[in-house]
Amino acid sequence: MKANRKFIEADERAVSAVIGVILMVAITVAIAATVYVYVSGMIGGTKTQTPNVASTTDSTTDRITVATADANILWRDVQVTLDKTGASFRVYYANSTAICATNTTSTAGTAEISAGDYILLSTYTGNVKATLKYIPTNSLLGSWTVNV
Repeated sequence: MKANRKFIEADERAVSAVIGVILMVAITVAIAATVYVYVSGMIGGTKTQTPNVASTTDSTTDRITVATADANILWRDVQVTLDKTGASFRVYYANSTAICATNTTSTAGTAEISAGDYILLSTYTGNVKATLKYIPTNSLLGSWTVNV
């Protein structure tokens, strides 16, 4: 027994094993909670919100005209799909200047959606349903039907 006591001096004190285990468990729980919060997205990072776009249709001019739109929405971030094979579209500014090539919005560059912009439907006769999807959130902006 004397050999085991050679490193312990009379005035030294130590933390008991029970207290040590309790402290290690508390630290582990705190680290686990921090990792959970970080991984679940509660800390930092903002989610992209789906913007709002309101439009009107005009079967006389074969247009879907933007009535209102949230700020900073780019046309290149919007996918336009038509439900009729053979129908085509092109997006224009309110002043009738083309924003992008026919049947695509990916060539729109930094053009923002604003009130008065319109989608001109053509090369089809009958009802055409146009659906706009916001690509960053993969969410529906709206669907409109025009009798072309």
